[in-house]
Amino acid sequence: MRVSYLVPALALLSSPALADSPFSFGGSVGYEFPVSGKIINETSSASVNLATLNPALAGQGILRLRGTDFKDSSDAPLKATIEVRYALTQTSEMFGAITYSQGNGKSANIGCVEWIVSGALDCSTPLTATFSDFKQSGVELGYRQWLESPFMSDRLFPYYTLRAGATQTEAISATVATSVPLDPNAVIGNWNLYDDKVSYVVGADLGATYLIAPFAEIGAEVGVRYNSKLSEIDTDLTALGLAAANDKADRITIPVSVRLNAAF
Repeated sequence: MRVSYLVPALALLSSPALADSPFSFGGSVGYEFPVSGKIINETSSASVNLATLNPALAGQGILRLRGTDFKDSSDAPLKATIEVRYALTQTSEMFGAITYSQGNGKSANIGCVEWIVSGALDCSTPLTATFSDFKQSGVELGYRQWLESPFMSDRLFPYYTLRAGATQTEAISATVATSVPLDPNAVIGNWNLYDDKVSYVVGADLGATYLIAPFAEIGAEVGVRYNSKLSEIDTDLTALGLAAANDKADRITIPVSVRLNAAF
């Protein structure tokens, strides 16, 4: 809210900046939790000569991918945001934001190798992928509206936010391996999954700010984001008959953050 108005005498007339300037600044940090979306889709390869993937393997086989969620490919990304805010009224504002997110890549079971054992199909040999780190930067524009409600006091101010923007995700790859008696970590490929082209994001938040000084407030918020699909790289996958493995890389995330607003 307009921080200069955040004093008890004018508490209900608050908005984002100093009385003599419509501009102020904000920043937030928190985690963004993926709740929907697959980094690798459920699909199966053509029959391949496994020895061409790794000499420790032999015979013909099919790579069965079970589908792997984004949440299994990296830690929940830590996200930082810096905002420049412009007061429209004493209880609303527009803002522009720069964001950066990063999560450490993880290893996950992504499926199995199916081959014929004693005349029967067997898919008990696991496929494991070790994913690269998730890194994303972006720009956003948004609108924030403070609410007059029973929860509003001379220091606590609830609000909602609508936002949209563009993000650039660094290229994502995975080192895929299986385990056989000759080699418990038999690497069968380094798969480039997505390149670093721009995608878009839209979302909304609910939060509240709390006055800690005449020109500063802290807050917390939770939201939802829709992130459009990433730009797939099919070079490594097409040769295996797995081109459909990265066709649907859009996702929904839940960001949770704390924030600081200040006017100077």
